Amino acid sequence: MTTSRRYVVSVVCVAVLALLALSGILFANVRPKLGLDLRGGLSVVLTAKGKVDKGRLDETVDIISNRVNSIGAQEPDISRAGSSNIIVQLPGIKDPQRALQIIGTTAQLRFREVLGTVPISQIQSQALAAGKKQGTTAYDDYVSAQLTKLGAPITEGDPIGQTVVFPSKDGKTLYRLGPAEVQGTDVSDAFAGFDQTQGGWIVNLHLSGKGTSKFGAVTTRLAGKGALAIVLDRRVVSAPSVRQAITNGSAQISGSFTEQQAKDLALVLKTGALPVSLEQSQVQQVSPTLGSASLRAGLIAGIIGLAAVAVYMCLFYRLLGALTLLGLGLFSCLIGGVIGALGVTRGFSLTLAGIAGLIVSVGIAADSYIIYFERVKDELKEGKSFRSAVERGFRSALSTNIAANSVAFAAAMILWLFAVGPVRGFALTLGISVVLDIGILYFYTHPVVALVARNRRLTGLRMVGMREAVMGAEGIAAQ
Repeated sequence: MTTSRRYVVSVVCVAVLALLALSGILFANVRPKLGLDLRGGLSVVLTAKGKVDKGRLDETVDIISNRVNSIGAQEPDISRAGSSNIIVQLPGIKDPQRALQIIGTTAQLRFREVLGTVPISQIQSQALAAGKKQGTTAYDDYVSAQLTKLGAPITEGDPIGQTVVFPSKDGKTLYRLGPAEVQGTDVSDAFAGFDQTQGGWIVNLHLSGKGTSKFGAVTTRLAGKGALAIVLDRRVVSAPSVRQAITNGSAQISGSFTEQQAKDLALVLKTGALPVSLEQSQVQQVSPTLGSASLRAGLIAGIIGLAAVAVYMCLFYRLLGALTLLGLGLFSCLIGGVIGALGVTRGFSLTLAGIAGLIVSVGIAADSYIIYFERVKDELKEGKSFRSAVERGFRSALSTNIAANSVAFAAAMILWLFAVGPVRGFALTLGISVVLDIGILYFYTHPVVALVARNRRLTGLRMVGMREAVMGAEGIAAQ
């Protein structure tokens, strides 16, 4: 295969790949997915309380993922960050408050025998009479001190095998409870239902084989003479009296639920309790309107940048400037196809920071052309023919390009490894762009310029953009 034919094949292959990428974006839905700052949505950073090992945090990520998928969130991104943080990004979520409630609920379910109640309402009245305003630290300290005097301080944590004191869901009643005899891990399924008898929404539970045995034993013991509290995340949801033994593996949770509350509770119980307690250390909600405005601003910035590059290249390099614009078009198709494929296969979402990386990549790609063309000019000034200058200039430009892009790629790798959130999107798009830039230079830019250098008619025109090529000694442009 001759050199010219090899160059033609190389250029055609790049064009075909770019065409396939563009076709995928336009017709096969392999287009870049937009992050929440461009679509609107919810971003929350959950931080584990205390020290937790990596395995428990990974298990927590899996459970949150199951919950998020169950509420129908589109293209969620749930990942662990560092040793104690979990980042949850939900682009396009319609009900952020409900999502926050579901992903942050620990859902530690316990069934405990009711040993008695503590007169917390009386103590609260005493606190108000003493001039303590409800909701203040002074009020809480007063109530806590009185409960301690009674020997019934609210229990810290949720010890399974110990007697505890927990408040009711509304905070008006304080219960003294026995050790947990049935737990959420004994629940095999949960679903919401409407109780026709009591006229309210409830959560029906199906217990596992071991759970059925334990629940049957405790209800048999308490039948007709005791109550069994249903405790969720250290709050007593209800404490019904046990009328008869329940041995069929079914249980109910009632507590003046709305339909949505009952369904959400069933969802978190069915997907499992979180193995660690989490707190919301950062919450960001982006409206769809703001997301659209951000996307529009990013696109406008990209168009302005591309237009500026186009004007510059055409003014200074003319015909080669036009080839540069074609190369930038191929580059854009390829990088769009790669990011779209990553969105489909790896769930990558393009954020505003990622768009910034793409805009920077246009400048990087343009720099590669300028370096190459200026190297060719340097060779022409030394008396080389245009054809010879193209080959020698390419070797020099390639080494410079690799050195410069290696630095940019190293920076992108460092950002990807140590940054979190949208900054990683910038790092990824920057890293992809520098790799594609080298590929475009080798497989498109040099071959197409070399083909121009082999054409007498093109190199003999002033529109070639290199005055040295048409004003040099006789025969230089034709060689």
